[in-house]
Amino acid sequence: MARAAGVSIAVVSYALNGRPGVSAATRERVLRVADEFGWRPSAAARSMRTGPRAVGLVLSRGAGAAAHATSFLDFVTATQDVVAQRGLALVLQIVDSAEAAVTTYREWWAERRFDVMVVTDVLTQDPRVEALRRMRAPAVVLGPPSVAQGLASVSLDEDEAYSRVATYLLELGHHDVAAVTAPATLHRTRLRLDALGRAMDAVGGTLVHEATNATPEEAAAATRRLLTAPVPPSVVVYDSDQMAVAALDVARRTGLEVPWDLSILAGSDSALCRLATPSITTLPLPLGDLGTAAGEAVLAVLDGTPDVERTVPIGGIAVRGSTGPRSR
Repeated sequence: MARAAGVSIAVVSYALNGRPGVSAATRERVLRVADEFGWRPSAAARSMRTGPRAVGLVLSRGAGAAAHATSFLDFVTATQDVVAQRGLALVLQIVDSAEAAVTTYREWWAERRFDVMVVTDVLTQDPRVEALRRMRAPAVVLGPPSVAQGLASVSLDEDEAYSRVATYLLELGHHDVAAVTAPATLHRTRLRLDALGRAMDAVGGTLVHEATNATPEEAAAATRRLLTAPVPPSVVVYDSDQMAVAALDVARRTGLEVPWDLSILAGSDSALCRLATPSITTLPLPLGDLGTAAGEAVLAVLDGTPDVERTVPIGGIAVRGSTGPRSR
């Protein structure tokens, strides 16, 4: 480009980087030549001077992974929108397990590939959080402070939301409740079960728990076991929209009418729930708001505030045709 523009290499560098010492006419000529050549700055070279300028997000293929959720893209998009304001890219990598994620985080931090790491699908005892804390690596944990271990924390208020779900079901007369969830090792599963269990214990009701890998197939199998038990539940709460839709099909094949014989409630919302017959009552999760909060926490960590604690409230229950008073 220096030869084409008739200037020195140093002048090209000054012009492309917006540095002083180059006349407006020369800068315009260099930029025009760069455009004709299709030139773009080297990300690797720039990172040596400015740092990685990226946020790392490692997701596991394991059971109950957030990436399986229909609305997970809302979280990713909202996070990217916030960090992009600082010129940061959100880089996503899929691994097989939490242990594999630990290895990935260690490699990333040793090579300084990323400014901040984000941890999702937090376990009650999470090796990723412990590893990041020991490495003193900047990180944002999508979980409450109790599992973030001093790292920045952004979480949904699961306890309050599922207490409201329990109150709603009790008001409909349901005292025999079942919960079909992702693995019990996930911290959000424990929070949801604790909230439902407290409400049932207070009125002498029962809560039956079926842990699955959060796939529609396992949710369907768990539903069959529950409905053929000696004392079947009158309502089942599912972790996700896909699980609830699978359960609706099982109830239909079993000869049960929803909601008269069985009520169904899903812990996330999507078009699947709205278009089902009957439409499924849900607790819509504000994953877009969670993504925005996570992005803001990333920027706060970069600004020197590593102990951010943010709780995102969950809105009201979307009452539809799959829940009703206990009638049979």
